[in-house]
Parts: sequence; C-alpha cells; structure tokens
Amino acid sequence: MFKKLLTVGALATVLIGGIGTASAASCPGQDVSVAGADSSGLKYSRIVVNPYDNFANVFTRYESDVGKTIKWYFKGRYGACDYNGSTAYAAYYEGREV
Repeated sequence: MFKKLLTVGALATVLIGGIGTASAASCPGQDVSVAGADSSGLKYSRIVVNPYDNFANVFTRYESDVGKTIKWYFKGRYGACDYNGSTAYAAYYEGREV
C-alpha cells in the first residue's frame, strides 16, 4: 500500500512539475529572418504566436522587416508558451517572396 502511494505521489509531482515548466516558457520572437537560399531564391523564416492552437497552412503578408510580400507555409508547432502573462501557441513558418 505504501509503495503504491509513493508511486502515485512521485507521478503527480512529475506531472505537476512538467506542466509548470511548460507553461512558464516565454513565446519566441516573431521577427522575419533569412533561412537560406537555393536556385529559387531566398527562403525566409518566422514564428507566429496565436492565442489559439489553430494555424493557417498558407498565408501571404507584406513584411516590413524585409520590405517584401512573402507567402508563408506552415512547417510545425512549437506548442504552448507564455505571451504577456497569457497562454498562447507558437508555430514555425517558412516562405518565399511573391
């Protein structure tokens, strides 16, 4: 009985600690940067932070950081993060000039 209680207590501690750690991470910056180049031209990257875990597969936007209109393609989620004291979600995008 004591062994089960000890196991449950350890599991609860790990889970609670894991949740606290995950929610404490700050969201990454959303700046546009050059990710590389190939025969098609420059490839750009950026992070998008959203209050909902819902991201577009593709979108087009003028980026004043680089002075170009870029078509962005969803590449993957970072997960939950802290944005000004609220839980938000971050995703990674790569794109090319339109």
